[in-house]
Amino acid sequence: MSHDPQANRDVVRRYFEAVNGGDMDTITALFDEQVSFWVPPSLPDGVVFKGKANVLKLFTESVGLYDVDSGLDVTLGHMTAEQDRVAVELTIRGRAAADKRPYENFYHFLFRVRDGRIVEIREHLDSLYAFRTLFEPAGMTEREQCPWLPDDES
Repeated sequence: MSHDPQANRDVVRRYFEAVNGGDMDTITALFDEQVSFWVPPSLPDGVVFKGKANVLKLFTESVGLYDVDSGLDVTLGHMTAEQDRVAVELTIRGRAAADKRPYENFYHFLFRVRDGRIVEIREHLDSLYAFRTLFEPAGMTEREQCPWLPDDES
């Protein structure tokens, strides 16, 4: 098990470079098979996504909330690494797919990294703003309307 904070920071930095570049091959390679991704329960898709397949489904299907044709920009802010944890502040800018309204939200992610792979992600954001800007205009106000939720409701 690697507790090299600099190596773990590099993994997370590569992850966000891949997110910005739409590089799903790199994202997939950086996820451990047992990766989990926690989304705040205040959002319609708020749940813990468990396992690589469910996390990748979240990534590939929930991106439809954004107008990716107009671009999506992830700008990293502060990053702190200690033991197997990496904390990142960042901003995501883009447009809502449903009505093209500008979207700019501030996030905090907490990652756990083991042996060069991401094993856990916890996402913190202004969920009310995300709900009103992305989910509501898309008509996704209830859990049942989010097709990327895992079948087993992890």
